[in-house]
Amino acid sequence: MPDFKYRVSIIVPVYNAEEYIRSCINSLLAQTIDFSQMQILLINDGSKDSSEEICKEYAEKYSNVFLYTKENEGASQARNFGIKKAEGKYIFYLDSDDSVKPETVKSVCDFFDSVYDEVDLVTYKIIQYYQGKPSIVHYRYMTLNKTGVYDLNLPQNRFITQTHMNICVKNLKENNVFFDTIKHEDEKYCCQILRDKMKIGYCAKGEYIYNRNNINSVVSTQFSPELIFGTSMKLYEDLFVPYPGKVPPYFQGIVFNDFRWKLMDGKFLPKHLEGEEWIKANRRIDALLRRMDADTIILHPSLSVTDMHYWLKRRGGCTVINNPSEVLVCCEGKVIFTESKFKASKNGNEITIKSPVFNHLKKNQVAFKVNGKPAEFSFAVDYTDKNTCEPKSFYPSLFVADENARITVLINSIEYDVK
Repeated sequence: MPDFKYRVSIIVPVYNAEEYIRSCINSLLAQTIDFSQMQILLINDGSKDSSEEICKEYAEKYSNVFLYTKENEGASQARNFGIKKAEGKYIFYLDSDDSVKPETVKSVCDFFDSVYDEVDLVTYKIIQYYQGKPSIVHYRYMTLNKTGVYDLNLPQNRFITQTHMNICVKNLKENNVFFDTIKHEDEKYCCQILRDKMKIGYCAKGEYIYNRNNINSVVSTQFSPELIFGTSMKLYEDLFVPYPGKVPPYFQGIVFNDFRWKLMDGKFLPKHLEGEEWIKANRRIDALLRRMDADTIILHPSLSVTDMHYWLKRRGGCTVINNPSEVLVCCEGKVIFTESKFKASKNGNEITIKSPVFNHLKKNQVAFKVNGKPAEFSFAVDYTDKNTCEPKSFYPSLFVADENARITVLINSIEYDVK
């Protein structure tokens, strides 16, 4: 192992962060680790506000706080600059609008020392804060519930999805991994480091305070389909390419979780594309889904029932089994949904029948009766139509003039009540 001047180097890319940078640096000065063991690298990435002057105050006051100023190239290049200057055994990352709790650096370094040969990356808890209060605890902490090493080849660990900079990595000097300049650079960086051992360390002590007050953050301003769809898909496809057979559950979870949150936030489907380009883009999505286990979708802890069936429909592999008492949706030998009485919602004379069952049926498998007579209905199931590709769209609807009419749905000729 090479000799290191410090136990840990902390890299902070700084760009127009005058409102937050003091709080960020002060959280490092408050760490319980011996201060002389830390190297704090402030990389001013061409700030146009007073960030550089603020950082200079600290660099002039403390011999182990270093300020470097470079032309603006983005956070990835700023971090890469810092990696080349790092003289610590370990490398931490901290964004200039975020901070860490006092016990964090020491706790993580102590734990990393104990598992050094097992893992290349240790993570610790990240909590989103809005207006000074914790707002979101990520579902990954249902899995990461105690300090230890987690095997990323195990299906139960597929939803750890480490994509943020609440990490500590080894300083490998000339063999260090560097950040790409694409969007999702944090995600790609973590995956590159984890791929070799497919294990991750987790330290339950310490906390990364993720500040969601900053409306100018990259996630808030630069994640839209027209800006990121192509780049995102290339990243996901490259993650899967090394595995011609089964893709490790962890990488399945990484990709599917991105699909999930982007769809929920309206940042996923490439509606800026037209015609054949739109169709090709959706085929890329579906090709990745087909390489995922059904459980990656079914077991996701933050997925609604409606969204689950939307994604399963796109993936394929579900079957509908119906009998006189109920309809079953089955996938890979499991019953994942049952329906015995279909629910309706009204908007004037239009009746919409809402059930996940319809995601897995073709129009010719479904029919409706109103007061015992066949009724016409519409049934949107075409993924190539931009107007019918949202999860909420996969329901049949019909017009019924009599509000007291008895409506029944027939699935493969078996009849069920609609209420």
